[in-house]
Order: sequence, then structure tokens, then C-alpha cells
Amino acid sequence: MTSEWHTAVAPGSPDLAHLHAQLPPTDAADAAPDPQTPSTVAMQPFVFGASDGHPLHGHWFDPLHRATRAIAVMAPATGVPQRYYHAFARWLAQRGYSVLCFDYRGMGVHRAVTGRTGMREWVRHDLSGALHVACERSTRHERQLPVLWVGHSLGGNGLPMVQGLERIDAAITVGSQLGYWRLWPFGWHRTVTRVFFGHWVPWCVRLTGRLPGWALGGGEALPGAAALDWSRWGMSPGYFRDDPSCAGWYQPHAFRGHMQMWSIDDDKTFGPVAAVDGLAACFAGSEGRVERLHLHPHAVGHRKVGHFGVFKKTAAARIWPKLLQHMEAQVPRLGSD
Repeated sequence: MTSEWHTAVAPGSPDLAHLHAQLPPTDAADAAPDPQTPSTVAMQPFVFGASDGHPLHGHWFDPLHRATRAIAVMAPATGVPQRYYHAFARWLAQRGYSVLCFDYRGMGVHRAVTGRTGMREWVRHDLSGALHVACERSTRHERQLPVLWVGHSLGGNGLPMVQGLERIDAAITVGSQLGYWRLWPFGWHRTVTRVFFGHWVPWCVRLTGRLPGWALGGGEALPGAAALDWSRWGMSPGYFRDDPSCAGWYQPHAFRGHMQMWSIDDDKTFGPVAAVDGLAACFAGSEGRVERLHLHPHAVGHRKVGHFGVFKKTAAARIWPKLLQHMEAQVPRLGSD
């Protein structure tokens, strides 16, 4: 693995049509342990409240036969069901982490919901609720356990809006960015992103009331309010900072932990370097430390990784240990039982 270390300014997350085309199929069996192998992880369903009280459904993955050494939150990407991350969560639990996976409201098992189901609710209330329950669990042990945040795309993109950032000890983001279309790489990618946010998303929502899976090239449909939030933010230079409904929520300066922000060399459509730099720049005024890291697929024995490859099972042997070991080296509390 080769890495680049820098902190800069730039963009976000667009062109879901190709994003969902790359999303591999997922099902409940992805999280199931090998029946020939004794279980080392307990998987339990869990219902908790977002910060506005809305119920969210998730699962805890807890280590068996060893002490829990840290609490982790696995925050999903836009339109990606929690089950996609279950294999990674199980892998983390085998290493002593209690891991919370969950679905945003209106997604996964939440498809029939009442009230507004927008992206601003996801990044503020749903992510904040997940952090709150993780922090609560961290205090139930003989000593308070450190909290690790793992954010994929939106799951890291929304961090500047999350309530309680000061309680995160360590954060790993993968392909997370700040999504203004004009900051995307010049040429085809930028043009597609502008059309996606400015025309395609609003047209689909007007036609169907949501952003259907076919309009994304596959995957789960997005609720109309979430799709329109995303569209407006993607067309605005400040992204969610320019949304009056989010006034007062943007507080990245509250972060005090250690953050490692990863871009992937062949993730040029969804999380190119400049886009990830833009999110890193949001935390420039915080007390925390932000490392910018860049992963080259060939350096970890892969021909392709892309936006979703980091959380595929094929990444378990080479990529997952690199992510975790790199963070544990910087935050030793994570690695101590």
C-alpha cells in the first residue's frame, strides 16, 4: 500500500447510476458464519432512536470468547443496505470490536416510514443517533472503551454534521467527500455529475416521487426528499453548508480524535482525490488530527478496488488489516484489551 498525506480543498459524491452498477449483490447469507467453523461472533438485531427519536434498525456484532476492546460504528454509503457491511463488521468483531451496523431511515428495512426522509435527516439525526448509542455502550465496561467510526462515502461525508463528534476517538473514512459538482475532475466525470444532480435526479423524483433503483443503475431506491437534498447540495458550492435547514449543525471543529481519510486510486467517479481533500479541509480548524491516505490497488495485490471494493470479502486478506493496523498504530487504545 502506498499513501499520500495531505489536506486540501474540494468536492463530493455523484453519478449513482454507475455507483450502483458496481455494487455487488448482497443478501443475508453474506453475514452468515461458515457452518463448519465454530462461531466467534454474536450477531444481534438492535432497534435504537435517531437523535430526533425516529426508530432505526441495526445489528450489533460482538466478540465471543474475548473481551471487547473498542466500540465501532459502521456508517453506510448512500443507498447501500447495512447487510453489505456485515462481513466487515464480523471481521472487526473477531478482533475485539463491538460493531454497530444500521440502515438509514427509508432504506433497508425502513422503507415504509412516516415523516420526512431526507439526506439531512440521515447525516444529522441518524448518524448522530448511531454515535450516541455507541458512546453509551462504551461506558458500560470496567473502563470506558474508545469509539471507532468507519464511514463509507456518505457515512464519512456527513461527519461535519454529526452531533457528539468530540466523543469519537478514531475515524476511518473510505471514499468520503464533499459533493459539489464543479469540484469534480474536469471532463466527462464532471459533466455527468452536473447532469445527474441538476437534471436527472429532480426529473426522476417529479416522475416517480423517489429516485428509483433503475435510475441509479441498480441498488435501492432513494426516498424523494433524500434525493432532492442530495441534488440541491450537489449543485451548491458549499454543499450541505449552504442549506438553511442545516444551519447550526455544521460543527467539524468539535472533532478531537484521529481521522484517516482514504481515497482509492481507481475511484475517480465517486471519490477522486480532490473530492476527498474537500472533506478533509472541513476539519482543518478542529483540534483533531486528519491524515489523508491514498490506496493504489496494485500495492495490495488487486487489479481493481473502486468505490465499493474496500468492503468486499475479497478485501479481507490484504486491505482490511491495513486499514485497521494503520489506525491502531496511531491510536494505541484501540489495540489494547
